[in-house]
Amino acid sequence: MIFLLLSLLPPLSAAGQTDAVKLPDIGATAQAYLSSEQERRLGEAFMRNVRRSLHLVDDPEVADYIQNLGYRLLANSEFSGQEFTFFVVDSPVINAFAGPGGHIGIHSGLFLITRSEAELASVVAHEIAHVTQRHLARAVEATAKMNLPMAAALIAALVLGSQDAQMGTAALAAAAAGNIQRQIDFTRSNEKEADRIGVQILAAAGFDPRAMPDFFARMQQASRTPENPRFEFLRTHPVTTSRIADTRNRAEQYPPRETPDSLNYELIKAKLAVFTSRDPQRSLALFQARLDAAREAPGLADRYGYALALLRSGQSEAAREIAAELVAGHPDKIAFQILLAEAELASGATQQALQRYAGQLALNPFNAPLTLLYARALIRNDRALQAATLLNAYLHRKKAQPLLYSLLAKAENAAGNPIAAHQALAEFYFLNGETGSAINQLRIALRLLGERGGDAKRNARIQSQIQVRLEQLKAVFLQEQAHK
Repeated sequence: MIFLLLSLLPPLSAAGQTDAVKLPDIGATAQAYLSSEQERRLGEAFMRNVRRSLHLVDDPEVADYIQNLGYRLLANSEFSGQEFTFFVVDSPVINAFAGPGGHIGIHSGLFLITRSEAELASVVAHEIAHVTQRHLARAVEATAKMNLPMAAALIAALVLGSQDAQMGTAALAAAAAGNIQRQIDFTRSNEKEADRIGVQILAAAGFDPRAMPDFFARMQQASRTPENPRFEFLRTHPVTTSRIADTRNRAEQYPPRETPDSLNYELIKAKLAVFTSRDPQRSLALFQARLDAAREAPGLADRYGYALALLRSGQSEAAREIAAELVAGHPDKIAFQILLAEAELASGATQQALQRYAGQLALNPFNAPLTLLYARALIRNDRALQAATLLNAYLHRKKAQPLLYSLLAKAENAAGNPIAAHQALAEFYFLNGETGSAINQLRIALRLLGERGGDAKRNARIQSQIQVRLEQLKAVFLQEQAHK
């Protein structure tokens, strides 16, 4: 089983407008080759490979925004109800991809080059269509004999190939030999369907579908830049004039609509510009120039970005002053409250920051950015037990990501619960594709459990839980090793 769905590949085909987003029923054929449960497991394995190979943006606010945007689009499509995961890759390459199990990645380079939220949504909608149409299940017949870890590794290799041609070529040759080209050809044939449905999803979600051809046209122009590695993928798989024309014809069948960018889009774009820059001073100069250019009426996103750049460059008091102004004008905006809390922490106003986080979390229970950032602040200020309680409560209600387990491990260890800390660290390593390290953490937890006294029944229950998880990870590890 292998799967590659990389964005913006072949030409579109023309199709008529429909009032609702109707996804064709692909029938029992796809299900016969890959069940929903198999696709879910393959998706989890795929993500472990991706996390091991690529640097993902783990900022909670960025993760929350892209997830919310994805689900806004999903709410305006017909899909099976499976869980989706949207994430941002820290890379200047202009790229996006969809993997099995509803895992969709957007490179920060693509995010930053978009000129509107509708342009970003057009890419996400295209990738969603690949998943809702179960193109993986329809493609799986040709490689049905490949085991799950090998399939997941091959998928990750294909994704890596979009960033580094030599790396991707070598991985593909080692993983699948002669099956690759046939599979890539198959996925290319699905691009027409994904583009058609992506336009419909975009329009149904309230975005102007004209953003898609506009974005394609700019990408086509940019891809002509010689020797620019950011556009290596687009040079290999160009956005054609035919594709732009077909997409524009389709978009013109919908009434024109104004879709102003959300403030969240503008703020997250500013945050990515600061956090993905390798030079804090350059970010500071960028936002200073923007503020100077709009001296009469500086935008909220530029002021926010400037405060973030100040904070990152060590000028916490100046950042705190701007953040306080933003909060005063927009007290209900969580992003501004978080900015002020982080500036307060950096400038030594710890109690104010912790009270701010606690108050905001009371108003917004189980909000992911607030929960994770508040927990991090608690850990750094010797309130580890409170942080562990907060994170464990969140874990019982929400799907966990590596950052949560990393924080939980630190909190449990600082709170004097080393066994729980090693269990959390095992999950962190496993999600990041380091199954061997995860197994070692569980073995350490078992050894510590055997050395401690206390409630025998409780210890036996914990031992059973750890042992079950250990056997699960051992099975995964053996499969992973078998295809190497």
